[in-house]
Amino acid sequence: MVKQIFIISLLILISKNSSAQELYINSPAAANISKGRMELRNTVESFRNFNYFYNSIEVNYGVTGNLSMYNKVDYTFNEGYKFVGSYEQAFRYRFWDIDKKHQHIRFALQSGFRMPFDPVSVSGDNIEYELHPGHVVQFLSGADNLTVPLIDFYATDNFTFKNSLIATGLFDRFSLTAETGYNFNFPKEHFRFGNYWNWGLSAGYLLLPTQYDSYNDVNLNLYFENKAYFFEKNSYHGNKLRYSGGFRYVAGFGVQTIFFSSLLLEAMYVIPVHSNEYIKDDTRSLLLSVRYQFFL
Repeated sequence: MVKQIFIISLLILISKNSSAQELYINSPAAANISKGRMELRNTVESFRNFNYFYNSIEVNYGVTGNLSMYNKVDYTFNEGYKFVGSYEQAFRYRFWDIDKKHQHIRFALQSGFRMPFDPVSVSGDNIEYELHPGHVVQFLSGADNLTVPLIDFYATDNFTFKNSLIATGLFDRFSLTAETGYNFNFPKEHFRFGNYWNWGLSAGYLLLPTQYDSYNDVNLNLYFENKAYFFEKNSYHGNKLRYSGGFRYVAGFGVQTIFFSSLLLEAMYVIPVHSNEYIKDDTRSLLLSVRYQFFL
């Protein structure tokens, strides 16, 4: 009897912050990590038939029932283990809940920053950057014609301040999450990547279990996630670059398995549907992720 009460209480505590089908693989939800709970996550994303890899590790924490902190760093095994790209930190605050039986709607604000490791200035006539670690692309026409947006660069001297409004609805076994955000870029020197808008509309479905019996039930979730961006024009020495900026749309299909309400194994196939502002390249990818959550 005591064990049953403990299990039920624990499930209520966890579900108050995030239901299984709201733990999106590659999109934020207006849900929080439970207070005092830590999440460790390692993500590997492969590109071009497993020739190139993008790796990241996250350490996330539930500060309060409504406030969570997220930390992410990129790393690579090329030339030995080292951090590359950038460090990202964000705070997500859930400010409004509408709760009903077997459904709820929640709203959250998220703000944070992206700070590059070893900032590299964009200048000169021969520019190199990495689409993925080890995959170097050259621009021979110089900074005056660089049309690529900041999110494709691993190392620049631009600092990004990120802000998003998130709304998530849970309707029995089905969930929807929507996001809209605006991001400011601040260069150290003369090349400024354009500020950009980001949007998202994603769906999740709880396939298994058909009925919860215990804390040990295995969850199987399916996801269809969509991300869209609009990039404003890059500028160099204060002059906007004519052919920079534009729209991008990326979709992903994913599956997620949750064990003991704490261990998450995830896979997602990401497809670039449309882009009119970056180099033509095969950017389809397979994302694999492992997450572990525990109370401190």
